[in-house]
Amino acid sequence: MKKAWLTVDLEEWYHLDYLDKAVCRDTGVRTVPQIFDFLKLLDEVGVKATFFCVGEIADEYADILREIVRRGHALACHGWDHSLLTNKPEEVFIAETLRAREAIEAASGASVTGYRAACFTMDREKLEALRRLGFNYDSSRIRFTQHPLYRNLDLEGFESPDDLVYVREELTEYEIPTLDILKWSIPISGGGYLRLFPFWLLRLLLAAYAKKHENFTIYIHPFELTDVKLPLPKDLSLVTRFRCLVGRRGNLKKLKKVIRWLQKHGARFMTLEEDRKERGLA
Repeated sequence: MKKAWLTVDLEEWYHLDYLDKAVCRDTGVRTVPQIFDFLKLLDEVGVKATFFCVGEIADEYADILREIVRRGHALACHGWDHSLLTNKPEEVFIAETLRAREAIEAASGASVTGYRAACFTMDREKLEALRRLGFNYDSSRIRFTQHPLYRNLDLEGFESPDDLVYVREELTEYEIPTLDILKWSIPISGGGYLRLFPFWLLRLLLAAYAKKHENFTIYIHPFELTDVKLPLPKDLSLVTRFRCLVGRRGNLKKLKKVIRWLQKHGARFMTLEEDRKERGLA
């Protein structure tokens, strides 16, 4: 392995697309403030991460955003309220993106030049809008067509100078890796799959992935890094409840093992901003 990028979607548990955000937010339960154990882990393993922050929580967690920046990590934008971009008019997307960037920069004191769409629902039209707004990189591409929300982002006209990296003019796209198993593309690098699979299985999948690829992107969420009890709605289906809760306990330790495995096999961790600078793109 050559490079690895650890990315965090800095959102609250109630931002999950299958929950009623208004109802769950009013419970008062929060998971982002528990992120300090994760930050301590990053210091321990010597890794700098890229945090994609939802704009509407930036002011509430301004002290956390400033601490993230103080520790040398990068801040980027994850939209205003984690609403899907599917069928969202371009003018609404632009207004929300500008609002979110302003809120994150005001709260953190850092410049925001990166973006990730909620549930990877980026499309080419909005990707071009990002470029016009002065964003330098995006990380919303994932090849996982079996998922009803994710899209295979059209990157026609982009060049791929490296594994998982696509460049067109001043804009860089970073892909979320998947592993092809029979007819399925499995996103082994984050989310529910990272929580679901035991480490011995993840190690086998990572080894299979490393035979064909050189780089790796991890994505994670604050609620997956703590076992704080979530007051899920009582009418939530068993499948959805399992999807939300599986593997949260002990996931931080598992993530550390994944990071150590990648480092052992030669991967250098860096923020997406650092990667662009190393490539002479910034």
